[in-house]
Amino acid sequence: MHKKTLFLAVTLFLFIRGAYAQSLNDYRSIASGNWTNISVWEVYNGTTWVAATTYPGQVTGTNDVSIEGGDSISISSNIPNNINSLTIGDGAGATDTLLVSGNSSLNTLLVTIANGGYASWTSNVTFSLPAGAAFIIESGGSLDESRPCSAAKRLIIGSIIYATCNGGAGADYSFSDLNNQGGSLSVSPTSNAPICTGTTLTLFANPSGTGSDSATFSWNGTGPGSYSFSSSIENPTDTGLTSGTYTYTVTATNGSSSNTNSVMVIVNSLPNTPTSGGNETACNGATIPTLTVSVNTGETADWYNAASGGTLLLSNNINYTPATAGSYFAQARNTTSGCVSNGRIEIILTTVSCKVITNRKITYRVNN
Repeated sequence: MHKKTLFLAVTLFLFIRGAYAQSLNDYRSIASGNWTNISVWEVYNGTTWVAATTYPGQVTGTNDVSIEGGDSISISSNIPNNINSLTIGDGAGATDTLLVSGNSSLNTLLVTIANGGYASWTSNVTFSLPAGAAFIIESGGSLDESRPCSAAKRLIIGSIIYATCNGGAGADYSFSDLNNQGGSLSVSPTSNAPICTGTTLTLFANPSGTGSDSATFSWNGTGPGSYSFSSSIENPTDTGLTSGTYTYTVTATNGSSSNTNSVMVIVNSLPNTPTSGGNETACNGATIPTLTVSVNTGETADWYNAASGGTLLLSNNINYTPATAGSYFAQARNTTSGCVSNGRIEIILTTVSCKVITNRKITYRVNN
């Protein structure tokens, strides 16, 4: 390979491996090997990736873990401590693999086989996740369902045999079902937030996976003061919210399977109505004065020709110079949240006939 081509290929590889946002105590694979082999992992120390001194889940504090770069990681034991999430696959072309080679478990509520990811049970063993965990298979990822495909290859979630390779042993689903339907039952709640006070909040459960088409839903919400919310609708709405931060949690249930996830919602307050700089009067034919308002820090003003609705005359300015006499209305807008004041301030421009007094050098226009 030409040196320049080799350099570009290596640069692209390094870019892909480092393209994802990192957080403290994230782990990523750098070679193939057993999960408990420390040398196959790097950890993010808050500034850069460094050689790991423990494997993911060996001690408390493990954040997100990824198997990437074409690596194959084998798991054959129970990993003792909590892991925020496991992602298999980086979408870079080479296959990234999790091999379940012995009875094992991960204490994580989210396993994702992403684009380029692959998971395979190499023998008749069990892989266990905690109750309520989601085992998600995204487009481009897959779960090995090739022969020999026995009921002894098991995915257990909580105390339930959620899936076996062939669907036997009383499992709810087969590995084929998980591949075809995007994994296990899961919810990924979202909303139309951030919103402004007075705006209707709409929540979306976004269910996916096996059993999602017939799942039931339970929402609960908490927020400022004694606020609480509950609903059994898949995509409920909520109104009358005051400004602040809210947390909405949804659980999807189908039979003995369930998954729970939360979304944070921010409700922003409305600006006060602008303060008028005063009405203005001008002589006919004279220069028209500028109308002004004042607003709070972080706000601006938009000008209209009506107290509500109407036509936008000028945006993003606390000063407005009209073309003719009339009533003009300014509304405050927060430049960060986009929230606007409930009311508009009216400023009136009046034009009057003025007497003209002329001497040799100066012309005066005097109000009647």
